[in-house]
Amino acid sequence: MAIHEPITKVNLDRITNGIFAFTMTLLARNIVTSDQYLQASQITVENFVDETIFSIMDFLGVFILLAMFWMLFFQMFHRMKTFDYHFLHVHMLALMAIVLIPFSSSFSNLGNKNYIFTDYFFQINYFVLAILLVYLWYYAHSHPFLLDPDLTPTETTLLLKKCFVPLFVAALGIFWIYANLPLIDILYFVPFVILGIFFRNSPDNPIE
Repeated sequence: MAIHEPITKVNLDRITNGIFAFTMTLLARNIVTSDQYLQASQITVENFVDETIFSIMDFLGVFILLAMFWMLFFQMFHRMKTFDYHFLHVHMLALMAIVLIPFSSSFSNLGNKNYIFTDYFFQINYFVLAILLVYLWYYAHSHPFLLDPDLTPTETTLLLKKCFVPLFVAALGIFWIYANLPLIDILYFVPFVILGIFFRNSPDNPIE
């Protein structure tokens, strides 16, 4: 059963936008500065590189991941006419996973050579969010009354395939940590590379 007033798709759009904005702002708190930075005159290039540069790179990487999820969620909303209570409840779980990202990423040790157990926390958080994203679009795809009547099958399938990209990369990240492979930070950029190279806008109804 579709949801009517007072909960509308506009309300869901707004709370999702707010959660993403709040979460992206919180990421800045994860940037690490040296205790020596208490006196600005003691800042050196060496201190900055040793203490801060890796946390800034992690901030940029996680910000890019959140931006990717934001784009995929709103590409999904753009193609939906309405939603039901099951979609709403699962979407709330997805928002909870989004809010956890700044905290799970703050426990990571990705800038150092050896991974620690808490690195799994971020990757599993990422993996769960990716599963929820795939499930939400699969559920909407399976219930045509939720979708825009003008939506084409080609575009529906294309977006489902796009949603599988972060799921694949998140699973790869878990394996990467398990295998103790170096340079996991490059995985931040892999989803955008895959989406940019292998997936294009549907010719039937391009994304606006």
